[in-house]
Amino acid sequence: MNLTKTLIAGAILTVFVSSANAGSEIETLITMLHENGMVSDEQFARLQAELKQNQVSANAEKKAVQEQLAEATKPSDVDVKIKGGLSIKTRDGDFSTKLGGRVQIDAATYSGQPEIGDGTELRRARLYLQGTMYKDWGYKLQYDFAGSGTINDAFMTYNGFDNLQLKVGNFKDPFMLQEGTSSKYVLFTERALPSAFAAGRHIGVMASTKQQHWSLAAGLFGDSYTANNGTNHDEDEGWGVGTRATFAPINEKGELLHFGLGLNYRDVSDSGTAQFKQQAETHISGINIVDTGSIGNVDDVLKVGLEVATVAGPFSAQAEYISTSVNRNNASDLDFDGWYAQAGYFLTGESRSYKKGAFAGIKPKGNVGEGGIGAWELGLRYSTLDLIDRDIDGGEVDTFTLGLNWYATPTLRFSANYVDVLNVTGGAHDNEEPSLFQVRSQWAF
Repeated sequence: MNLTKTLIAGAILTVFVSSANAGSEIETLITMLHENGMVSDEQFARLQAELKQNQVSANAEKKAVQEQLAEATKPSDVDVKIKGGLSIKTRDGDFSTKLGGRVQIDAATYSGQPEIGDGTELRRARLYLQGTMYKDWGYKLQYDFAGSGTINDAFMTYNGFDNLQLKVGNFKDPFMLQEGTSSKYVLFTERALPSAFAAGRHIGVMASTKQQHWSLAAGLFGDSYTANNGTNHDEDEGWGVGTRATFAPINEKGELLHFGLGLNYRDVSDSGTAQFKQQAETHISGINIVDTGSIGNVDDVLKVGLEVATVAGPFSAQAEYISTSVNRNNASDLDFDGWYAQAGYFLTGESRSYKKGAFAGIKPKGNVGEGGIGAWELGLRYSTLDLIDRDIDGGEVDTFTLGLNWYATPTLRFSANYVDVLNVTGGAHDNEEPSLFQVRSQWAF
């Protein structure tokens, strides 16, 4: 009888032990049967060993399933975003790539003298690739397909130092607030008249630091990519140094007080020439309302720029004064200058954003297509440029500009500008005072 019970109990226990659900309950039952004499010591030891082996196999199978599930559900090693452009970034932040650009399409109509034909223009059509390599290295390559096409930016950066960036390649010299602000974000379709003194882009090396309340940049530059264009020449190219410092004692969201100082020196070397010219705050016409022509016997050029800007909620204003001195050999030195003052106001309550010593993009409170009406901004500007001194009669011009901007989304902008040339004195267009109306459609991503 006892043998029969033992065999029955052993068979039952064997079934339980082979079950995937065998666990502490089975072990307790085995112990009770052993204590009641229904399971011999030998059988008890064997059943315990089998139960332990079964539990190990079950745990291994459970772990394998968990690992497969974790592998199937773990996030990708990279983040991909398409909002405002295509960007790819590794989760550790060591590598990133962003594809962006802008397309600006203009149309303008002119009246008055000189006679300028109405027209349209693909003002800019740029694509850029920008990103990070091995955490501390950065890069940017930007090409403009408009016109005959040209490379704008082509540089590398090193960001491994605290609060200091090193940059080498082809990029803008640090000079002027309106030049430091991207063409995507300037208040009007074209920058003010004193951009005739812009330093432009050159191949060089620059060190810079940009903090919340101040920034400083200084660089040493050779010639520009467009000047060299990969060709050989038998003359030494020009060289220059540039520096710009900004101070913003007030820099909070919707509140700004900015001051800036820029210096730019350029030795023209063997070319021995310099030229300053400007259109009437338009680009379609191709007619320079003032122009010094090519100035000969030039040794070097020194430019000094003063900046001030403010933001108070929806109101913004900025002004700059630029003085340019031309040092000539065997001839009197020349002094030219220009300045502008402008103001903007958002009818829909937004504020101009400011980042690292320059103005940045606009984010409407409500996007068109998402129940909003976008951001609406009015602009007003007065600017003047004087290119007359001694034997150089490039002309002097004053303009008044009225603008309206509609930011339908952060990436779409539509602008309308009316420019009235108030006075032209001297130069090839003496006493000619054209006016113009121009519009722009912009997609920037």
